[in-house]
Amino acid sequence: MTASLVAARAEPVVGRSVFTALATRELRRFAVNPVFLAGAALTAVTVWNAGRTAVTEIDTVTPYPAIYLGGFGMMAAFWQTRSMRASEPIVGTTPATLPIRTAALCTVAIVPFLCGVASLIALRLYLPVAGDWVYGAFSPSARIAVLVEQTVLPALGGPLLGVALGRWVRFPGAAFGLFLILYGWVTLVTIVSLTHPDPTQNVALRLFAPFAFFTSYENVTEVTTWRGSPWLFIGWQFALCVIAVLAALLRGAESRVRFTIVRALPMAGVAAVLLLVLATGGGLAHAVRA
Repeated sequence: MTASLVAARAEPVVGRSVFTALATRELRRFAVNPVFLAGAALTAVTVWNAGRTAVTEIDTVTPYPAIYLGGFGMMAAFWQTRSMRASEPIVGTTPATLPIRTAALCTVAIVPFLCGVASLIALRLYLPVAGDWVYGAFSPSARIAVLVEQTVLPALGGPLLGVALGRWVRFPGAAFGLFLILYGWVTLVTIVSLTHPDPTQNVALRLFAPFAFFTSYENVTEVTTWRGSPWLFIGWQFALCVIAVLAALLRGAESRVRFTIVRALPMAGVAAVLLLVLATGGGLAHAVRA
C-alpha cells in the first residue's frame, strides 16, 4: 500500500521532469534553427532601418515581425515537429506520451514571442513617427492593441500552428504552402477593404485571419481608420492559438486526455467565433478619414 502511494506521488514529478527536459531540448533546437534565425535577423534589420527616418505609414513597418517571426517561425516549428516524427520509434521508448512531447514542442513558441515583444518595444520607443495621426483615429490604448496584434501575437501563433500542422500533415512543403495561402488571403481581403471598408461582410473577411490591418493611407497626411475592435481581435488571435495547441495535442492522445481535448476544442471554437463577431461589430461605426 505504501509503495503504491509513493509511486503515485512520484509519477507527476517524473512527468514534470521529463517535460522540462524535453522542452529545454526543443527550445535549444528551435533557437538555432536556420529558418528562425533568418526570420529574427530580417526582423531586426527591418526595425533598425525603419528607425532611421520618420515613418508616415505605420503599416509599412508592422507587418514584418508577423511575416518573419510568425511565418518563418511556423515553418521552422513545422520542420522541427516533422524531424521528431522521424525518430518516434526511438523517442517512444522514453517515459513520455506523445501529447507530452507535443506540449514540449509547443514551448518553442516562447522564443519568437519574446522576439515579437522586443520588436514591439523597439517600435514603440524608438520608431520616429511623423505624429500620432499615423496610427489613425484610435485611442492610445487601442494603438497599443494594434501593435500587439500585428507584431506579438502572430509571432506566438505561427509556431503553434506549425507544430499542429507538423503533427497532422505529412507533406514536407505544407508549412510553406500554408504561409503563401495566409499571405495571399491577408493581401486579398486588405485590397477589398481599400475600396469598400464599411460593409460588415468585408470587415469580417479582413478580420478572419491571424493578422489584420486597421488603417490605410491615402497620402502622407491622410489616414483612414477601418472598422473593427483591435482588443477583441487580440482575443480572436488568442483563441486561434488555443485551438492550434489543442489540435496538436490531440494527435496520439488517449483515454481521459483525449476526452478532455475533444471537449475543449468545440468550446475554443465557439469562443473564437464569438470573439470574431464581437471584433467585427466593435470599434468605429464606419471608416474615418483624418
